Amino acid sequence: MSIRRFYPELSASIGVGLQFNSQDKFGYNIRVKKALLLKSNPMLHVNVKGRCDTDKDFKQKKAKSAIELAWSILDFQKDQDVRIKIGYDLLEKAPYFQIRENNWTLNADISGNWNIRFDL
Repeated sequence: MSIRRFYPELSASIGVGLQFNSQDKFGYNIRVKKALLLKSNPMLHVNVKGRCDTDKDFKQKKAKSAIELAWSILDFQKDQDVRIKIGYDLLEKAPYFQIRENNWTLNADISGNWNIRFDL
């Protein structure tokens, strides 16, 4: 369960949450994201984001931070929006790539890992 808040005047969001894993342990997470719009193309922007997962005693278990260039193409075809992201994971020091079309998402990274996801 998480609560997210978007601040449109800052083009930023923050989220805090509570998670319960399969090992019957509680944990917390916090995530932040800041979008920097490029004046030359309003559909092209740079995202700076980070996330930290902790255990119930607030000891860090996992952290992630990234910077990415995102391009949103609205009405690529009729009723079809496409988003292309090229990013760099700052902690893993690895680039990644994402293509999202409405509910379908293809993720890939430099290590050869990839997945396809469908959101209902």
